[in-house]
Amino acid sequence: MSPYLWFALAMAAIVVLSLVVTGNLASTFNERAKSDLKAALEPLAAPIDGSVSVEEASVSGRYHGQITSGQMISGPGGMGRLFQTTFVEPSGGTAWKAVVRRPKDAAEDWDRTFDGSIPIADQITTLLDDLLPYPGWFELNYDPDSGTLKLTRAMQSRRDLPTPERFLKYLDTLEQAATINREIQTA
Repeated sequence: MSPYLWFALAMAAIVVLSLVVTGNLASTFNERAKSDLKAALEPLAAPIDGSVSVEEASVSGRYHGQITSGQMISGPGGMGRLFQTTFVEPSGGTAWKAVVRRPKDAAEDWDRTFDGSIPIADQITTLLDDLLPYPGWFELNYDPDSGTLKLTRAMQSRRDLPTPERFLKYLDTLEQAATINREIQTA
């Protein structure tokens, strides 16, 4: 038999073996990542008597009777990851959005913006100020069509999920914002 044929058979065997090993490694890493994510999400689901969806990287349940969820989502254009906490509170009315940014330099002023036609900017941005013990940003918006308040923040890494205590603070903030929103929207 020709040495070229032996060489071709050896190369084919190496390629097949490499594909099998690579597939096994990918499967192992995928399962490990899913189990890590599930372990990180389960403590968030406990206080809301909720369920965990590893495929959607989310928890959902009820907080003081209101439908709530927390989910890891992709940023605009796929840039980065965000953690979004949703609180269902159908008050009707008009949509609004508040954003608070805390700069890295403590001497700089915080950036607070409010887009909306109802007079709750100061109350809402004060709620968001309390969520920023370190530099970063939070966005809180109300969508009357879906009846939801959504609190969104940037994640530094895929493991940057909030602690259960922090998640409850997000839910408390959303509940307070819902009360403020309901009082203004239904007046």
